[in-house]
Amino acid sequence: MKIKVRFPPSPTGNLHVGTTRTMIYNWLFAKQNKGEIVMRLEDTDTERSNKEFEADIMNSLKWLGLDWDGPVYRQSERTKLYRKYLEEFLVNKKAFWCNHSKEELEVENKNQIEAKEPPRHVCSHKQDNLETGVVIRVSVDSNSDRTISFNDRVKGKIEFKESLLGDFAIARNLDSALYHFAVVIDDIDMEISHIIRGDDHISNTPKHILIYEALDKPLPIFAHIPLVLGTDRSKLSKRHGATAVSAYKNDYLPEALFNFLGFLGYTFSKDIISKEEMVAEFELEKVHQSGAVFDIKKLDWINSQYIKKLPPEEFKKLANVPELPDEAVLIVTERLEKLSDIQNFNYLWEKPKYEKDVLQWKEMKPEEIQNSLLQSSFCAGVEIKKLGSKLDEIAKDNFGGDRGAVYWPLRVALSGKKKSPDPIEIIKILGPKETKERINEAKKKLES
Repeated sequence: MKIKVRFPPSPTGNLHVGTTRTMIYNWLFAKQNKGEIVMRLEDTDTERSNKEFEADIMNSLKWLGLDWDGPVYRQSERTKLYRKYLEEFLVNKKAFWCNHSKEELEVENKNQIEAKEPPRHVCSHKQDNLETGVVIRVSVDSNSDRTISFNDRVKGKIEFKESLLGDFAIARNLDSALYHFAVVIDDIDMEISHIIRGDDHISNTPKHILIYEALDKPLPIFAHIPLVLGTDRSKLSKRHGATAVSAYKNDYLPEALFNFLGFLGYTFSKDIISKEEMVAEFELEKVHQSGAVFDIKKLDWINSQYIKKLPPEEFKKLANVPELPDEAVLIVTERLEKLSDIQNFNYLWEKPKYEKDVLQWKEMKPEEIQNSLLQSSFCAGVEIKKLGSKLDEIAKDNFGGDRGAVYWPLRVALSGKKKSPDPIEIIKILGPKETKERINEAKKKLES
């Protein structure tokens, strides 16, 4: 069998991380089987679709390295194809015009819910042979005792009673096909072999099967994968935080986000794994059954591992810190979770700003802190490997062995922060001249 899958995003919003995870699984499956990937923009919702969202989708996929084969298809450019099949459905009595209003359908739905009946629309216009109407519907046998079943590659055997589907809408008119119809016609026309999508589409599948059968076309293989969830285990949405891939571009490396999203529904052999290794390991049947939680802390950790691997020049470019000395890169990358965290280390390339009370260590008096800084300044030119013992000696001789009395004021004078790398590491980067200047600035603060 020739393997062919599709990326079918809808340009009604920015590319969602959940949609992206589904695309990753399609990509892995296609690459593993030397198959093809079709890019198809499902833009039949003309009111909500726009070019800005389309550009965001394309740019985000390219940033992640998710490529596809052939041109980009747009459903909005395929109306003639849909019209051809809609006309065929109407002629062959597979579909009919329905003239019920939206308000009538809402009342019907409400009554069914109150009566604890499954919501469905069995249309009274089915036999009227109307030449136009509000929508076109597929004719479904409401008295059928048939069970529609399919073997899902992830979920196993799934069954639906045909009689409960109702006569579902497939078009507003001959030039405006709806999702259920357009997606099946496209999948047939593009010879899609495997439909890998979120399990929120399971309930759509029996409707799609009926359309395949009406056209006497073979069914593709279905694989419904679990949804990406928020920390409260509800479907991931904006209330859980950023959901657009583009929102992660400034803080995260694309390889890290790809790696993280790949784990949302699958267990690979190791936490940090390349795309090539993912391709080799991926099996549809091993995709998890239940939803996966989007854990930002796990993403931060994975990102930190990728940051550590960056060569100095590449890191400085990505973090936009060309002025950062190469010797500082290792110190910084060992401590970063996100690229934007680099601003917490701006003291490595510019003088820090801080209030003098930050220099305070325990109950030390200002003159004692000044003395500590003065003693430390004499060490600025000491060989780095001997500097630690020299500072310890100052603590022993002047402050009863209290290392904090020396290291705390020195740390703040150099970084302006309560938390930073070891002052000796900072001195190594700054050099004797800059170190002395910063210590002197701290002493002046204490005098003011």
